[in-house]
Amino acid sequence: MKYTYILPLIALTLSCNVSKNSYKIKKDSKVVEYANTITAEELKQHLSVIASDEYEGRETGKKGQIMTAEYLKNEFIKDGVAPGNKGDYYQNFPLIETEKPDANFSVNNMKFNFLEDFYFFQSFSKIESFEIDLSNIVSVNHGIEEEVVNNYRNIDVKGKAVVISLDKVDGFESWNWRKKLEVATKNGATTVFFSSKDFEINRDKLEHFLAGSSLNLVSKEKRNKSIPFFFISNNVEIYLFGINQMNEEETIINPDLNKLKFEFISNKRTVNTSNVLGFIEGSDEKLKDEIVILTAHYDHLGIKDGVVYNGADDDGTGTVALLELAEAFQKAKNEGNGPKRSILIMPVSGEEKGLLGSKYYTENPVYPLANTVVDLNIDMIGRLDENHDKPDYVYLIGADKISKELHSVSEAANKTYTKLKLDYTFNDENDPNRFYYRSDHYNFVKKGIPVIFYFSGVHEDYHQSTDEIDKIMFDKVEHITRLVFYTAWEVANKPTRLIID
Repeated sequence: MKYTYILPLIALTLSCNVSKNSYKIKKDSKVVEYANTITAEELKQHLSVIASDEYEGRETGKKGQIMTAEYLKNEFIKDGVAPGNKGDYYQNFPLIETEKPDANFSVNNMKFNFLEDFYFFQSFSKIESFEIDLSNIVSVNHGIEEEVVNNYRNIDVKGKAVVISLDKVDGFESWNWRKKLEVATKNGATTVFFSSKDFEINRDKLEHFLAGSSLNLVSKEKRNKSIPFFFISNNVEIYLFGINQMNEEETIINPDLNKLKFEFISNKRTVNTSNVLGFIEGSDEKLKDEIVILTAHYDHLGIKDGVVYNGADDDGTGTVALLELAEAFQKAKNEGNGPKRSILIMPVSGEEKGLLGSKYYTENPVYPLANTVVDLNIDMIGRLDENHDKPDYVYLIGADKISKELHSVSEAANKTYTKLKLDYTFNDENDPNRFYYRSDHYNFVKKGIPVIFYFSGVHEDYHQSTDEIDKIMFDKVEHITRLVFYTAWEVANKPTRLIID
C-alpha cells in the first residue's frame, strides 16, 4: 500500500451501516474444487521468490521490479494464461523520476532545511521557488469550517498564505490535512503551512518516501496539482510567530521579519515500468466482452541504506494471490467450465509512488472501461493488526459505494463458502485513515467502476525492512484469496451485470 501522506493512523471502532444481504448463492462443489487449488503452500513458494533479497525490494523502475514482472509473466505462461495486452503480457509506460529535492526556507538570515525543519510532497503540489510577504500570512487555527466550529468566520484568506494546526480537536477526527487543504484552497488561500506538535513523529514515518525520489506519469496535459503546502516543525513555527503568540483569534507575525523565501531545485529523468496482464477469455459469446479485473501491486520500496525492503505483506501477499487466482480460473477454463465473463488478472506497478500503474491503465485501458464490470483489489492480506487477535477476518472497503449489489454478492459468497469475519471499519465515510483512497482500486472508482478492496490492516512492520516472509500467515492469505475467487466467480457468471446505484 502506498504511503499514507497523512498523520498517524487512528483506529476506528465503528463499522459502517450496510444493508442486510438478500443475495443467495447455491454452493457448487465444482467451484469449490477450483478454489481449493489456491493453497498456502503454493502462495508461500511464490512469495519466497519475489520477497527475497534477490528481488531487491521491487522498487518501481529498478532491477527488482523488472525481475518480478518477468517472474509473473513466466508464471502466467506456465499456467496457460494468455497475454492480456494484444499478444503482450506487459503494458509498458514511462515515468518521470524526480530525485530528492534540494529545498530550504530562508527568513532574514535564518535558513530552514528540507526534512530537518519541514517537508512536502512534490508529486502532489505545484512546487517551485517563490517568496511570501509575511504580512500576508494568516492563521485559521485548525482549519475547520463547519456550522458549530468555523475557523474561517470573519477571516479573509483569499490570495494569502495560511497556517493550520493539525493537532487533535475532539469531535473533528475526520478533518485530516487533505480535507483542511481542500477547504483552504476553496477559500482562496495560495499556500498552506501545516503545524503539528507531532512533526518529528510524522516525518520519521514518511522519511523513506520523502528522502527518496518521486515518480509521476508522463502526461502531455497540464497536471492539476494542489496549491503549495508544507508541514513545518515547531522551530519554524516559533521563529515565525513566537512561542505564545498563536491563539484562537489571530496569529502575530514577528515584526522583525518581512519575507519568507522558498528555494527549490530538483533533477528529473525518465524511467520505464510496466503492468503485467494475464487474460482468461469468457466462455459466453454474449458476455465475454465484459471484464472482471483482479489487481494487486507488485512493487515495493526497494533498497535504503543498503537494507532491502522486501514487502512480503505489502504487497507480496496480494501479488501471489493473483497468481493463484489465475491458476484457478485457468484450470476451470481448461476443463470447459470457465467463467462466462472474461477475467483480467493485472499485477500493477508504481502503487507506492502514487497508484501510478492503475492510473495509467484506467487512462489507457486495454479493454473498454465501459465493459469493465468490477475491480477486486488485494493489498496486504497476510498479517494481523492491533484490532484483531485471530486471523479469521478481512477488512472489506468500497463494496457498497458504487454497487450495493456487489456488497450483497460479496456477503453471500462469504456466507456460502469462506465464512470469514468481514470487518467494515475502514469502509466508514469518516475513516481518518482514508484507505478507500489509498490503493489501486481507487483509480477504477474514479471511472465509476464498482470495487472491493481486500485488506488485513496495518501492522508494526508496515513500510519497514522487517516486513518479511517469516511473519506471513499463509493460511490467512489462502482463506482471503479463496473469498476473492468465489466473489469474482459469482460476478463473472451472473446473468446480468452488477447494478450501479
